[in-house]
Amino acid sequence: MKRYLPVLILPLLGPCLPAEIVQDDFNEGNDAGWERYSPLASFGAPVEFSFPEGSSYRVQAPASPNPGALGPARGGSYRPDVVYEAFRVEADLLDWDNDITQDIGVLGSLGSVGLATTNGYAFSYDTGGGGLFISSVSGEAATTLGSQTITLVPGRGYRLVFQGFFAPEDFYGQLVGEVFALDDLETPLAVVFGTDFTYTSGTCGVFTSTANDTGTTDATFDNYFSSSATDVDRDGMVDQWEVDNLGDVFWYDDEDFDEDGQTNLEEFLGGSDPADPNSLSGSLAIGPLDVGVTNGELVVGFSAQAGYSYELETSSDLQGWSPAAGPALIRENGAGTFVMPVAGQEQLYLRVVGSRE
Repeated sequence: MKRYLPVLILPLLGPCLPAEIVQDDFNEGNDAGWERYSPLASFGAPVEFSFPEGSSYRVQAPASPNPGALGPARGGSYRPDVVYEAFRVEADLLDWDNDITQDIGVLGSLGSVGLATTNGYAFSYDTGGGGLFISSVSGEAATTLGSQTITLVPGRGYRLVFQGFFAPEDFYGQLVGEVFALDDLETPLAVVFGTDFTYTSGTCGVFTSTANDTGTTDATFDNYFSSSATDVDRDGMVDQWEVDNLGDVFWYDDEDFDEDGQTNLEEFLGGSDPADPNSLSGSLAIGPLDVGVTNGELVVGFSAQAGYSYELETSSDLQGWSPAAGPALIRENGAGTFVMPVAGQEQLYLRVVGSRE
């Protein structure tokens, strides 16, 4: 019998990923593949895009020449080459001018991008003390769907994670935004939820927008990532898998849909059919995993039980799994540790598989 430890998402820099995944660390000092959004450029107020130290992405919008007619200063970039029906978009917020009252964030389900026409969803941080917001954007006008009060510390560095999954035929759309400190990407500092299904497909990107008619914007992003694999209810199971196998995303990981003695999460991790009581994965979700990068090496720690051998497996889509290339296993005092080089790795999902000896 095999035992599966919970899956963790591990973002690592590496080669290009499948078409539905977009990743950019801006280490080449350019924004190739991006479409810059500078709506007031033709009115004499172009947005400035730069690459501090050649490894991040800075967006600075000058003051609007006519806030009453054209709206406030704003700007950003998006990836027109990939359209998602469900989206997960991430970006690190490295720095911003905290003396400017501005909204800074990421965008999903973007469509009709242009002056007074942009539609979609935004997850943003308001530097003026408002905290985090999920908004529906129609013709560039934002309507709040959810919010959470939090104050971010300039210079500390944070990761914004925004997800949206839609089932308009069932009259629901779920949105969730999370913010993490870069020194702890496992525990969110705040979580915001929203519900809407107006915009069910589109592209993703990053943006800044001043909250002051005469204001400017200035924010620096890094480590952009987007994908169609979502988990809006944060239960460890991919939303589309839940819909395909359980009918919707509102089942919990510890429930047993087919009453066969295995939880939904165990069947998801083990690859069995959660709606068929005769389909058993032989899996048991145990954990947690402790993942980190030290001296250029990936270190995965877990509780190792006597009588089991263990293998580290990776996946790019949570569907197909394969053994990791060349990890070294260290076992000591009931603890197991896999160690492998980080260089050349992609963004991966990880799991540890234990087999009875």
